[in-house]
Amino acid sequence: MVLEAESDKISFFKQYFSVIILIANVLVFVWQMMDPTGNMRIEYAFVPAEFFAGQKLWTIFTSMFMHGDILHILMNMWFFFVITDNCEHAMGHVFYLLTYFVSGIFATMLHAWSTVFIPMWGTTIAQFIPSLGASGAIFGLMAVYAILYPNNKFLLPTGSTMRKVTASYFIITYFITELTYAFFSFELTGTAHFAHVGGFVAGAVMAGIYKAVKGTSYKKKPK
Repeated sequence: MVLEAESDKISFFKQYFSVIILIANVLVFVWQMMDPTGNMRIEYAFVPAEFFAGQKLWTIFTSMFMHGDILHILMNMWFFFVITDNCEHAMGHVFYLLTYFVSGIFATMLHAWSTVFIPMWGTTIAQFIPSLGASGAIFGLMAVYAILYPNNKFLLPTGSTMRKVTASYFIITYFITELTYAFFSFELTGTAHFAHVGGFVAGAVMAGIYKAVKGTSYKKKPK
């Protein structure tokens, strides 16, 4: 799992929307686990075919807080924990929250439309597969982090050692990988890679708007 190589002295627990989002994801996962049918409350996940039929539109939001299994939520929440405090501290609480939801919603929308415009998938497959998870919104935060803190260092496990790389290198490489998977391997992985791409693009736009208006003033904020 990726780690920040150096402490930037930004406290996660002072970023209250980040704390609320993490707790909400955990509570929703516990609620999913309590489903007596064993189906993880899958009816609250996002299904493109239902969206295009005008049905269960609220799943655009509910699906953002759901996860498929314990590994899914652990991986998402770990990376969320690593990067989100910087993003909320830099952007301010309200614009951060807006960025999170814009990224998550755009991620879901791009995934939905990709099931129509990527013919190799076939409408009988992708449009009827439920999608769920915070990944799209988190990819938005990854873009924010890469734009606002490109020179921060991450530690990556490589065998028995830890490799130090810049945040921008790691995040951009990760994005390119997701973009490649989005076009070439959906049917092999079953993962909504276009949601990751959409979230990243939305987060990058929001971070670009923030920097255009505020410049580098976030670097001078008290920690």
